[in-house]
Amino acid sequence: MKKILLEYASMFAYTITGLIFGFSFFLLFLNFYHMDELADTVDVSTYNDTSKVSVENKLNMIRNNIAVYDQDSYTGSINIYGLNNAKLRMEACLEILESDEMMRYFDLDTIDIQDTYNFTRDFRNIVLNDCVAMQINSMFSTDTVSTLPNFNVIEPYVKLSINNLLNSTNYVQNNLENSDHYYFSTNVNKINFFDIVEDSYVDTMNNYQYTLDLIVEISNWYKDIVIGG
Repeated sequence: MKKILLEYASMFAYTITGLIFGFSFFLLFLNFYHMDELADTVDVSTYNDTSKVSVENKLNMIRNNIAVYDQDSYTGSINIYGLNNAKLRMEACLEILESDEMMRYFDLDTIDIQDTYNFTRDFRNIVLNDCVAMQINSMFSTDTVSTLPNFNVIEPYVKLSINNLLNSTNYVQNNLENSDHYYFSTNVNKINFFDIVEDSYVDTMNNYQYTLDLIVEISNWYKDIVIGG
């Protein structure tokens, strides 16, 4: 009797072990299948070509606007310390916005979820942190800049835009970070997921353009006060 019970116990143990191994292989296969599904790409070549033209035009506008001031030849009455501060900070932002790290995304013909995630991450770390927070926000919190003409007119717009930009990537990043939970039981589910990938990429690109629009407006204000002063 004892021998029979031991045989049944062994069979039960082997069965449980087999089920565990079977379930493990099923999960492994499912993960590989999911990785293969996520490897699909979205064509953004036309969108990026159009965006790049718009970005280059705005970058040139900023560059030309801040070039109207040169300390060595300036003969106006405006506080040169404020003018110098503003110009240096806008030049720093210009360098960041047209850096290789950011411009490389405009050269992509197709994107996958990793490209979208990287673009959002780099936009947050490079553009929002190094340009918007460290340069533009600091610029409009500086005493010398606050003495420039029409500062009280441009400041509310700048502060509102900065707040909007600093919160702009939260929703996008949360969507992308939850991508591991997507399993495509149907083609409709798969299409919906890659719509999210594309839409998230477009949202980040729009935020990049919005940053440029902000600095274009600041540079227009800067050019006007230099020429008028």
